[in-house]
Amino acid sequence: METISFILPIYGTENSILEAGLERLKLAKTTSFEFLLISDGARDDLVAICRRFSEEDKRFKLIEQANQGVSVARNTGIKAAKGTWLLFVDPDDLLAEKFEEILLEKASTNADVIFFGFDRVYQDGKVENSFPKDKLFPATPVSMDDLIRATLSDGAYYNGIYGYFLGTPWAKMFRKSFLEANQLFYPAGIIKREDALFSIEVFLKNPRINIVDSILYHYRIDHDNSISNSYRQGVKESFITVSNDLNDDLVDWLQQSDNALFLDSYMLRLSIELLFADFCNLSNSKSYQERKNEFKTYLETPVVSKQIKNARLVNMPMKQKLLGLLIKQRNFYLLNYLLFKRKRG
Repeated sequence: METISFILPIYGTENSILEAGLERLKLAKTTSFEFLLISDGARDDLVAICRRFSEEDKRFKLIEQANQGVSVARNTGIKAAKGTWLLFVDPDDLLAEKFEEILLEKASTNADVIFFGFDRVYQDGKVENSFPKDKLFPATPVSMDDLIRATLSDGAYYNGIYGYFLGTPWAKMFRKSFLEANQLFYPAGIIKREDALFSIEVFLKNPRINIVDSILYHYRIDHDNSISNSYRQGVKESFITVSNDLNDDLVDWLQQSDNALFLDSYMLRLSIELLFADFCNLSNSKSYQERKNEFKTYLETPVVSKQIKNARLVNMPMKQKLLGLLIKQRNFYLLNYLLFKRKRG
C-alpha cells in the first residue's frame, strides 16, 4: 500500500482550530498515513497540543525547530517524511470528512502531482465557494506551458485553468521521489509568494499530472489575517526576490512567444498587493514622504522597473486596472489617497 506523509507547519493559530484539524486527521483508520507536525518556534500551548497527539497516536510525529519560516518548516517535513506521497496542510484548515477514502483511492495513481478539488469556508462552516475539477481545470489535458501561464495569471483563468490554486501548497499531493530527484524544495527566506515560486519550479520539471474531482480540502477564510489588514515587513524584499528568481528559472521559457507578458503582468499584480501590505497599509506608521520615497525606490529596482513598464492591464478587474495604471504612472499621491488617506480619514 502507498504511504502518505502529511506535513503541517505549526507556528501561530488558535488552539481550538489546531485541535479540530488534528482530530480530523486522527479519524483515519489506516496505518499508511503519517502526520508530521513541524513546530517552527510555535507557542508552548500549541506544542503541548502537538505533543499530546503524538503520545496518543504514533502516526503523529512532533518535530521542533527554532522559528525559520514556513518554507524551512515544509522542507524539514519533506526531508523527514517516509511516505511515497507528500501532502501539505495548513494547521488552520481542515481536510474533508472522507479524506482517507479519497487519498487511498488515488495514491496508486501513476502521477507525480495530483490535484484535488477544494472549497473556501468561513469559520462557522458556511461554504463561500467550491472548486471541483470542472471549475479548476475545465479544459484538459494540460501542458507544462499551460500550468506556468496559469500560475502567473494568478486569480484569473488561462486556457481553462484557475491560476491561483496552482500556486498554493494545499489540496495537492507530490510524489516524494519526484521532488527528491529534481532537488525541489521551498525557497527559504521568502515570506510571501514562495508557494508560487515552488509550484513553477515543479512544473518546469514536466511532472505527470492527475486531476481528481473530489473535494479534499476546506480552506478557512480569515479576513482578519488577510494581507490587506496586516502590515508585514519583508514583503517588498520577498517580491523582488521572487521576481528575480522567476526570471532566472524561466530564462528559456521567456524566449517563447508572449510568455514574458505573463511574468510582466504577474509582477504588476504583486506590486498592487504590495500597496496593501506595505506602502499604503493603514498600520504603516511611516510618514507620507517616507512611504512615497520607498515606493519610488521599489519601482526603480531594475527587474521591477522593466516588468511594470511592459505589463499590460488586460484581464484585470476594474479596481486592479486603476491601481495598476497609477503604479505604471508612479502616481503615489492618488494611490495614497485611494488606499490610505481616504480609508483612515
